[in-house]
Amino acid sequence: MLGRLILGIVKGLIVGGLLGFGLAKLGFAAPIAIVAYLAAALAGVLVGLVAGKPIWAKDAKIEAGMKAFVGALLGAGLMYAARRWLTMEVPAPLGELGGANLSLGEAAGSGGTFGGLAITSLAAIAALLGGFYEADNDPSDEEKPGAKPAVKATAGGNKRIAASAAADELDDDLEVEPEKKRAKK
Repeated sequence: MLGRLILGIVKGLIVGGLLGFGLAKLGFAAPIAIVAYLAAALAGVLVGLVAGKPIWAKDAKIEAGMKAFVGALLGAGLMYAARRWLTMEVPAPLGELGGANLSLGEAAGSGGTFGGLAITSLAAIAALLGGFYEADNDPSDEEKPGAKPAVKATAGGNKRIAASAAADELDDDLEVEPEKKRAKK
């Protein structure tokens, strides 16, 4: 389970980091509220599609769609929490990927806060969602490719013994009744 949790966090960091990097390259290193919330919802959707049971897995379309929908809602809610409470300043200068978020009232000369920068806040949100979705996924439900079913075959096949005996009795009864009718004639 710990391995799945770490894998989910890494998937989320990659998705959120790439989305934040893309926003920073588009000029939204410290996005205004509407852009931040929409980006967080998009990060939640993307993480919902790839973390846990991915959308391309067999019989996973509905599950991935539900995770994507919930991820969009949770992503927007987590962005509110990040912008509100992750007010610690980023310790290292990020260059063009960082900067003060004036919509949050940050000082113009600062390097930005974890909740105010797109690259840090989206990576944190997506990592949290990815870790949750991947830890929630139960790989014992999935069949491994090339693996045989877990049903053990016995010498008599997969039939229940009681059902087999009952079926044999019915077959015997069906055979006996026509012979009795022929004997009476």
